[in-house]
Parts: sequence; structure tokens; C-alpha cells
Amino acid sequence: MKIELTSENDLFFHYTHMVDEDSFRHMQEQQKLMIEFTDYTNILVKMVNSCIKEPHSFLAVFIMNRDGTAKLDFIQNIEYKFIELLSCEFMASPEDTVR
Repeated sequence: MKIELTSENDLFFHYTHMVDEDSFRHMQEQQKLMIEFTDYTNILVKMVNSCIKEPHSFLAVFIMNRDGTAKLDFIQNIEYKFIELLSCEFMASPEDTVR
């Protein structure tokens, strides 16, 4: 699975998230995810849609580092606490891809 993040305002903003079954297993162990790789795409779509439809309850926070790595965190606000639901690792795309 591959996700590309771009921006209409910044043509040089281009980050990629790539996951295969092996990297998903590592992610699953780290984050204690209860889903399987086959469900990952649908869960991501559901989370993005939740952030759009219910911005007061669901947040997507994109954190960029100077070394080209980045992280997209999906967070749920349940009145008294913020819960991190899922975190996706991104990498700045190479210059030839951006062009």
C-alpha cells in the first residue's frame, strides 16, 4: 500500500507512506494494532473520513522532521482525553519524484 501526501499550495511538498505485509507486522507490534494488513487500507480511509466529518472528535496531525521523516497521527478526542489511534510513518520523496 502506498499513500502520497501533496499540497496545492506547495508544489515541493511530497511525502510517501509505503507499507507491505512485513512492515505492517512491525507497525502492528509497535502500536498494538488489532487489525490485519488486509483491513489497513479501509481503516485508513475510515480515519481520514472521520477527520473530515467530525473534526471536533477526530484529528490528523502531521509532524515533519528535519531528516526527511514524518509521522501522521490519527487522534480521537473523547472529551477528557486524547487517544492516539494510529501512527503512520512517512518519508520525504526524492527530488526526482517531486519534479
